[in-house]
Amino acid sequence: MKKLILGISLIGVFLVMVLFLSFKDHSQIIGQKEFSRLVGDVKEFQVDSQYLYFQIKEKSYKIFKSPILMDQIQVPITQKSHWLIYTIIFFLFLLVLSIFFLLRKRLPIFNSPSTVSSKKIKQDLKSSQEIISPSFTTSSVTLDSLAGISEVKNDLREILNYLKNPEKYKKFGLRMPKGILLVGPPGVGKTMLAKAMANQAGIPFFYQSGSSFSQIFVGSGAKRVHELFSQAKEAQSAIVFIDEIDSVGKIRGSGRNDERESTLNQLLVEMDGFSDSSNLIIFGATNHADVLDPALLRSGRFDRKIYIDLPSPKEREEIFALYLKNKKFDFSISKISKECLGFSGAMIESLINEAGLLMLRENRETLEEKDIQQAKNKLTLSLKKSIVITQQQKEILSLYQASKALFAIKNHINFLKVCIQEEESIWSSQEMLSQDQANLLLKLYLIGFESLKFFYNQSHSCAQDDLKKAKEWYEKITLEYGMGKRLFEQDSDLLSRAQKECADFIRESKKEIILVQKTLFQHEYLTPEMIYALL
Repeated sequence: MKKLILGISLIGVFLVMVLFLSFKDHSQIIGQKEFSRLVGDVKEFQVDSQYLYFQIKEKSYKIFKSPILMDQIQVPITQKSHWLIYTIIFFLFLLVLSIFFLLRKRLPIFNSPSTVSSKKIKQDLKSSQEIISPSFTTSSVTLDSLAGISEVKNDLREILNYLKNPEKYKKFGLRMPKGILLVGPPGVGKTMLAKAMANQAGIPFFYQSGSSFSQIFVGSGAKRVHELFSQAKEAQSAIVFIDEIDSVGKIRGSGRNDERESTLNQLLVEMDGFSDSSNLIIFGATNHADVLDPALLRSGRFDRKIYIDLPSPKEREEIFALYLKNKKFDFSISKISKECLGFSGAMIESLINEAGLLMLRENRETLEEKDIQQAKNKLTLSLKKSIVITQQQKEILSLYQASKALFAIKNHINFLKVCIQEEESIWSSQEMLSQDQANLLLKLYLIGFESLKFFYNQSHSCAQDDLKKAKEWYEKITLEYGMGKRLFEQDSDLLSRAQKECADFIRESKKEIILVQKTLFQHEYLTPEMIYALL
């Protein structure tokens, strides 16, 4: 019986090898340049869902298909059929399955856990060796068709102009950034922006997720990176988009992971490898720019960062108007958009879709406000942590953030923007501080807490994060920086003095805080320039 099993196994292996060698795709992958040189000698093309195939002098070639390539072809194109391969594989599968069931009762080894584990390892190995091929965008979306990101679109139009007219910039010895990092919370449209850029410029769009580079087999991630960039370089002018780049680009040395580090090293090498003359732009998207390795962010790599925030009230109106286009509705877009603080563009799209489903349940053709409100309740309740706040909470938070912003302006503490929701605010940081500067930073963490006590006669839990930072900073000042009364000893009077000075500042600046608070409540964010204009 053992000899029989061995014989059947050898026959099966032999058949698989014959099939593999007979039907393996031996076509050579080529790029745009080589295709343009060979296309005149081709008499017939074959096409499948991904590649364009042709033969010249019994040598097979293939290239990623795109609308640009298809327009160059003047000879017949037929659909590549794989029915013969599938038929043989199907019958071979039936044969192996029949043998398996015949021997199963007589040989219990077929049911043993070790056999199952062996099969799983082989499947994992096979899947790890598959390289996800870059794709070309066929989307009709352009920058003009996107709503709610007007400031970001202005930055990207410059890149778009460069992709269309590179000679205009090279004439003056100028170059565009090789890499552009899109930073923002989920659902704000980072991927859609890159697709719109590629579509409007009429160039290939190569998409890859950072997590797809992470493999348990050594070298496979680096190989994927190399193949991705090789195809992009062949296209000459293209956009490469790496989503979730923080999954492969985290700071090295924080926990040993040789495979991830080798993948990151390969990414750095590839970004240095293409010349300034090639119209190749790399887009990276992340929600956590603070965890990226500094080598990724240096000049010549991702040397431009574009922050995409959650939409403002006006931008939310634009997004609502875009998704409600060609739909009947009976409610005020302005009113609804003001009630959707914290909604991203993707959430607004889901909100309208969910409201439409509720409308159809009642056999109506017009969206009503009750549909939107019910849909909003369903969406916010399904979130692990609701980011939607009430008008009363909005008033409290706007006062809290207004106090911090005014204190920062009057004490020359740098920041780019302050928002009602703290996670959207962008504060600058300094590595080296004097004792006075360190004390100012401590008061910045306390000023919102003291302001709420002054105006509302009670504390609020929204100060939790800042109070935690204040505690940690107080310990650093006294125990690590030696800035207390005595070296490396806690100075209990430091916190009391800071609280008293915060209270004095609030009393003296009461009218200005209220002015900033009202403006922040209306706009939901403020820049230093906007606050200076108010004062």
